[in-house]
Amino acid sequence: MLALLVVLSSRVGAERLDALGPCGPVDRPYDPVEVAASKLPGLKGTPIARLAVVAFRGGHGRPIPFQVDQRSGHKLALPEGSEPTRPAHLGVVGPDDLVVFMACDAGERAAPAEVAKLGALSREIHLDDPVDHRAGFVYLVATDSPPASAARYVTYEPHGDLVTTARYRVGMVNALPNYFAVGSDGGFGPNLLDGLRLRADATLLADLAHWQLNEQQGEHQLVAWKAGPVRVVRRSLHEVRIGLGIHLTAARAHSYFYPRHVFGPGSMKLPVSPGWVFRDITALGGADFRDLRGWRYHAPGTPPEGFHVDGHMDDAERTFDATGDWFVLAHGEQALMMVTRMSENLRRAVRLKLVYVDDADRHAPPEAVAGSVPLVGYRGLDVERLPADRYQFQLRIFNLTPYHAGDERRVLSQLDAPLRVDVTPADGH
Repeated sequence: MLALLVVLSSRVGAERLDALGPCGPVDRPYDPVEVAASKLPGLKGTPIARLAVVAFRGGHGRPIPFQVDQRSGHKLALPEGSEPTRPAHLGVVGPDDLVVFMACDAGERAAPAEVAKLGALSREIHLDDPVDHRAGFVYLVATDSPPASAARYVTYEPHGDLVTTARYRVGMVNALPNYFAVGSDGGFGPNLLDGLRLRADATLLADLAHWQLNEQQGEHQLVAWKAGPVRVVRRSLHEVRIGLGIHLTAARAHSYFYPRHVFGPGSMKLPVSPGWVFRDITALGGADFRDLRGWRYHAPGTPPEGFHVDGHMDDAERTFDATGDWFVLAHGEQALMMVTRMSENLRRAVRLKLVYVDDADRHAPPEAVAGSVPLVGYRGLDVERLPADRYQFQLRIFNLTPYHAGDERRVLSQLDAPLRVDVTPADGH
């Protein structure tokens, strides 16, 4: 399977891919902007082929990459795959559809006369950054001959479940990642990832039975997708059978791939508390890397210089016991950052511990390559304490290249202070 990914990645590499940036007035290279059609007066029923999104810089307007993600009821319409969903209004803008572009592409405010040249229907989308106190603008226009951007930030190869941007490449088998390479001007490096690790230990009340579950004990299936110039959206289904007729079925998971980051929101509904059945549940989620020797691990509780990845655990690494929701793996200007956020009700019940294992001799099957250099992620404790409720969580992975010490603080501050988006007629100022 890895050989297939290599062949497919070379094919994708021949396609044109554009790097995002440099950013305009809004310096947010990771943030997409979603604008619901319901906030764009007069857009409903407009053919999508008549739309363009334009940004002005230095007095000149240029089209920027965008896509319209249509909806089918409350679901995103993902038209490809074994279980596709079709939009309610194929090819025309429906009231719940989303116009999606990257905040980094926004420009300056344009004079009304300049915007009027673009088309009869125009809407000004105003982005306000509460971190930098900067504003950016784009203009959504509808016209018979809309200007089009040839730029494309992301591509998707469904036969190998392979997503590629200028900064990273991710491949999945059975809907779970097992291939990750970092991109640069010289192309892509080797596969750094052995696989995703989803492990759990669960003990029934009265110690009647004990289970150790892993990511391969279940059915994981890609069921639908959509690939646009700004993002790829995948929908997958995951089911785990733990015996005694007990099935744990997660809600259909969605993953969003952007030019420089991956976003995985999730939710789960517990009709009853696991504590009615289980005495103890501990869960682990993380990424097991093949060989990041020379990289450094930074997280809450690590020394200022971080932990040095070398395949061996020193005393400080063995005793590392920190609570946190983020960590960074850095090597020179290359850096990856992972951030996990949980809803308030989930945070109250589950303790989230950081996991760092740097051991080239470690064996923790199932795995393709022995050793964890390193294994990084999170361990959730006291899962059995969760009451019946609905819970939300979010996983984000950022490519911070080019990295400078402390860049993670800016990413965290931007997550805590999202962009404010306002829409007015283009002649409304």
